[in-house]
Amino acid sequence: MASRLVSPVLVGRGPERAALLAAHGEARHAATLVLVGGEAGMGKTRLVREFTSGLGSSARTVTGGCTELGVDGPPFGAFVTALRRLVRAMGVPAATSLLPGGGRRGLARLLPELGEDDGDPDRTLGRARLFEEVLLLLEGGAADRPLVVVLEDLHWADRSTGELLAFLAQNVSGPGLLLVGTYRPDEIIAAHPLRPLVTRGENVHRVALAGLARDAVERQVAALLGHEPDAPRVDRIFRRSGGNPLFVEALVDAGDAPARSLRELLRTDVERLPEPSRRVVHAAAVAAGPVDHALLAALTGMGDLEFEDALRPLVRRRLLDVVEGGYAFRRDLIREAVYEGLLPGERVRLHRRCAEAISADRRLVPADRAPVEIAVHWNAAGEDARAAEAAWQAAESARRAYAYAERHRMLDRVLRLWDRLPDLPERIGADRATVMEMAAEACLNAGELDAGIAVATAALDESPGPERTAALLETRAAMRDRNGEDPLPDLMRAARSLPSAPPSAVRGRVLAELATAERNHRRLAPARASAEEALEIGRGTRDLVVQAKALVTLAALAAANADLAAASELFGQAGAAASDAGAHDTRLLVAVTESDALEAAGEHARAAQVAQEGMALADGLGLARTRGTLLAPNLSESLLSLGRWDEASEVNRNALSLAPPPLYQAYLRIIQATVDLRRGEFDRAEAAAGQARAVMRGNSRGEESCLEPDLLECRLARARQDAGAVAAMIGHVLDDHDLLVSPRYGWPLLLAATQGLNDHPRAGGPRERLITWSGKLTVTGRLQRAYRATFDAETRQDGLDAWHEAIAAWRDLEQPHALAETLVRATRAALSAQDRKQAAVLLAEAASIAAGLGAAPLRAEVEKLAKRSRLPFGATASPARQEAPAGLTGRELEVLELLTAGLSNRQIGERLFISAKTAGVHVSNILAKLGVTTRLEAAAWAHRTRLFDQG
Repeated sequence: MASRLVSPVLVGRGPERAALLAAHGEARHAATLVLVGGEAGMGKTRLVREFTSGLGSSARTVTGGCTELGVDGPPFGAFVTALRRLVRAMGVPAATSLLPGGGRRGLARLLPELGEDDGDPDRTLGRARLFEEVLLLLEGGAADRPLVVVLEDLHWADRSTGELLAFLAQNVSGPGLLLVGTYRPDEIIAAHPLRPLVTRGENVHRVALAGLARDAVERQVAALLGHEPDAPRVDRIFRRSGGNPLFVEALVDAGDAPARSLRELLRTDVERLPEPSRRVVHAAAVAAGPVDHALLAALTGMGDLEFEDALRPLVRRRLLDVVEGGYAFRRDLIREAVYEGLLPGERVRLHRRCAEAISADRRLVPADRAPVEIAVHWNAAGEDARAAEAAWQAAESARRAYAYAERHRMLDRVLRLWDRLPDLPERIGADRATVMEMAAEACLNAGELDAGIAVATAALDESPGPERTAALLETRAAMRDRNGEDPLPDLMRAARSLPSAPPSAVRGRVLAELATAERNHRRLAPARASAEEALEIGRGTRDLVVQAKALVTLAALAAANADLAAASELFGQAGAAASDAGAHDTRLLVAVTESDALEAAGEHARAAQVAQEGMALADGLGLARTRGTLLAPNLSESLLSLGRWDEASEVNRNALSLAPPPLYQAYLRIIQATVDLRRGEFDRAEAAAGQARAVMRGNSRGEESCLEPDLLECRLARARQDAGAVAAMIGHVLDDHDLLVSPRYGWPLLLAATQGLNDHPRAGGPRERLITWSGKLTVTGRLQRAYRATFDAETRQDGLDAWHEAIAAWRDLEQPHALAETLVRATRAALSAQDRKQAAVLLAEAASIAAGLGAAPLRAEVEKLAKRSRLPFGATASPARQEAPAGLTGRELEVLELLTAGLSNRQIGERLFISAKTAGVHVSNILAKLGVTTRLEAAAWAHRTRLFDQG
């Protein structure tokens, strides 16, 4: 033919290529993700290949792609191919050295070349561990030289691929790694797994490919023809192609041949091929994705020589490219056009032949693809029985790969075919209720909560028997809990469905979960009874996990009674049992519960320490950025109490970026709203509170989770000086809640309400009801005693002694903001008592604390009170201290002091409750401000200036 079929040069993509080069430069300092979007035929793959080939040996490039099987494709399909190529390039020993357990805990399930996996498909931690290991492998693979990972055709991504990519986008931080994905924007619909990244994902660069301009089309046509084209021809091609490079190629090849559509034009090129070549290209279109040489030959039924002769025109005309032992369409749009042109009977016949060939010899496709491809082809062939059996096998394969969304989809396919196949139970060896139970569990682990609740409910209608009924109810309760609903009714029903004698392992497990739910509802006596029975059953059945969970509840109950010594002992026993069982998730549960109990008791520093130790445990398990974030609300709340607001906000941001379950998001937002409120960011606080209200008022955790947003709203109303809102919130709390079930939040609510009434005495209010409630609420532990002392000082108003008692209580707790608020209230009492000297002392300390915290509203209140009462202006200033040298901030001074003591970035982060990365940023800023280049020089400067000398 007179023209080339593929342009020898890339034209019109200078800005887009420059954007990729800029991202590559940025990735040298911090991992970067770029998404290249453009409609089919725009040249996304060509652009990326030109970019990566231009990098040469300066970077290592690995590529993987999604197949048009889409959501029915193999889980993690694009990643598996890319990671396999990375391991091959690095060598297995180097790759396994980067991974906990050599990768056999998780990644070996996707890459058997790493070795045999550990054989323990931990449904709770397995997926999180797998994601962490992918992250470690990619960051480690970029350590010696830059690594570029290309993921093609993400518009066909399965959900697991989309979730893994989203995880990497939020968590990769090491230098040298560039992730590049290509996709078609018009196929990213609302439910697509990639949509969050494409539309609003942070840490994502986006490159959009539009149609070529006319001058670029002219250059492309010239390159294809080998000579300058005439202007009318360029005009026609430009008009008909819309600047789409693939259509420009097709139009140049077809000349002026008419076509009703450009897809038809692409098929026309195929129709001009010899008949044997058409048979090959038709088979390749049905196989989808890169197809192995032996599989493609088997589908055509040709002999070796005939098959090779038929292939040559396809490769020569670049309809098919040769790729690693097989063939792939040069353009996905060509494959789609060919597939659409097949007659229905042809499709069915070829899909059946694909299924038969792969079933007979699974080596014809990569091991990870065989189960799902067999299922897809039998389904497309309309072979219901074989499709159901294959879907059942593909579901098991997905389970082993922790691909729970894909497992649910395959099990759902089995259930949809159930009524058509009376012998299906015998074929798969399971009844309908069992399949539904598995589907519900897959939904739980995939986070498809509404679908899971529906399938669990349908399974219960099958009357599956007591133990399976209890297991289904337990699963449904877990999904309702994560969905912000109340799990208690399901767990109570599950316990009732099981006989108490003889004790069974299922009953022990249910009772352990029930005890947790009852404690969350402050049903303390039933919680203790359930936990004690569960512990007895666990010991009898030697179920260490049940024992650990029961001990956690008993420990939390001891802590609620202020018996911290007993609680510590029980928490220790629970942790030991979980560790002996290898139940890492339960071990993390111990840390979550213990840190929460310590925080409720006012032991803020110990609570933060336990939360951090839990995060260190998660880090050691390779789960720091996933399961470790379940401890984030606890650590954040303790940091908030300790006045470490920057660190609390950082913990919140990092955890929220991982999209935790709704209830955990709500806890984090409530804490962040409190930080914003105390800093004077009222609108931000109101927005964060609004996001949390709906979930937390769903009452899934009983009164406590219901009271937390009420407490925040009461504080917001006070801060805005809205007397009406304060009164309305007080009425709601007193009329609609039983404060006796939650002294932890009852006391702060009573105090906030009383302070609101004292600030707005003309508004009136149920003062006597508040005092009556205060006589009913129990006082357990130092924190509640501090609230009680402050409440008494607010209501008695009979001198300064009560205020001194409250001040001493808050000072003992090391809770600076509450102390400063109490100092301000005590200042007013001192002024009322005409003790101006005492008032000045109290207000000076409050001013110092408010300034140090950056508590703008409290600082403004101090200054207003000082001005109104004509106290010396110095009373509102911080205690005398030298201006920070070299422009260092307070946080940088803290970092410099630890750096001077010889601590590493990780150790500094642990001391200050910040990440090692953030500590490193502070160190870099310090070096720049001091004008030095090394940590040693910075330490020498601090010693020379006697910056941290005592006295």
